[in-house]
Amino acid sequence: MSSPDLHEAPFAALDLSSDSEHSTPQSDSEALSRRERKAQFRLNKHRTDAYAAFLRSENLQSTAHLFDPRPRKTLCIINLGLGAAGCATSSRLEQVFSAFAGFERVVLKHNKPFSFARFRSGDEAKVAYDAVHEKPCDVFGGKLLFIEYLTHVQFARLADHEPQSSQVLDESRGLFYVPDFITKSEEQMIMQSIRDDEERELRMRGIQNDAQSDKWFKIQDRFVKHYGHSFDYHTKHVGDASLAASLELPAWIRPYIERIRSAVPSYTCQPDQLTIQRYPPGSGIAFHADSHTAFTDTLVIVSLGTPVQMDFRKPGADCFTSVDLQPRSLVLMTGEARYGWEHAIRIRRSDLIDGTVRKRCERWSLTLRTISQSLECSCSYSALCDSNDAMVRDLRTHKHAKTQITQGS
Repeated sequence: MSSPDLHEAPFAALDLSSDSEHSTPQSDSEALSRRERKAQFRLNKHRTDAYAAFLRSENLQSTAHLFDPRPRKTLCIINLGLGAAGCATSSRLEQVFSAFAGFERVVLKHNKPFSFARFRSGDEAKVAYDAVHEKPCDVFGGKLLFIEYLTHVQFARLADHEPQSSQVLDESRGLFYVPDFITKSEEQMIMQSIRDDEERELRMRGIQNDAQSDKWFKIQDRFVKHYGHSFDYHTKHVGDASLAASLELPAWIRPYIERIRSAVPSYTCQPDQLTIQRYPPGSGIAFHADSHTAFTDTLVIVSLGTPVQMDFRKPGADCFTSVDLQPRSLVLMTGEARYGWEHAIRIRRSDLIDGTVRKRCERWSLTLRTISQSLECSCSYSALCDSNDAMVRDLRTHKHAKTQITQGS
């Protein structure tokens, strides 16, 4: 193996041939310049050593196309890892980054010389980057930390890389597709039930029938409505109960829950959360994995109206596949498909299916989930898992304290 191409990293060695200890004595201003050059030499040496260790650990020749020059949600700390030089731990690393707004979590991987800090937004990550990058860190004894931005996919590839992972996503990996899960007449009855619920809510609030219920929320270009529990698209977790149309699932959905058990015998969940989504033509939803700690192992989606292509990717393994969701079909995700893959509907007005362009029309979906009582997840997909997020840990602490108070009373 040839030596790593360190010239791809954002640094270059300095020519310090004039810095010999036996150089001719210089004036105060020249001596100051010499001290600055020596400091720059030490900085470049630390940087060179840090990036070289990073490249060796990943068997890479260069960092080209790995890091992103733009502010991103994820920071990669190049020279601080778990079990490596620096003796990093989650708690010590959190001491460095938790003081910054938008901090979510740190991720460390065993025997890697690098680690990660995740923020809610790229702008919030930039504040931490500017404050910490190439500056002495008191928490680690004055060590200089070198930091790079990572896109979500780059983060997953470094944190959860699976070089031998299969491209196939099927029932053996937790993805079940059931065409014609419901009949056309049942589809029409469900759509009518959604409209009846809407009119009932409007009457209860004394709103004119041509108005829209305030329990519908616009998220980008699609519309969502929750039953049982709401979902907060800012925190990516269970939302306030007042935002749900009802704290109970609608009666019309219950017969279909039993049918899921017949279609997929391994389905044993008792769903208590329903999200109805309306997708106007051209709308979609970005790649995501539903919160690992908000919901349990299994997600169910029933498609209504018109077909659409749903894409799946496993960002830690460069795997990608698509499923053409037909009207009245069911998709069930569990296990690897639930935790290790992301799914999306691209924002566009048509899909290319078997070489034919198919225009999109309005589509509806019903998503059934079960709220997690433990708020825990022990999966191996650290880039996708929110179990170690500061907000989730606070939720667990609050729930534990509330349980103790209840038991004590």
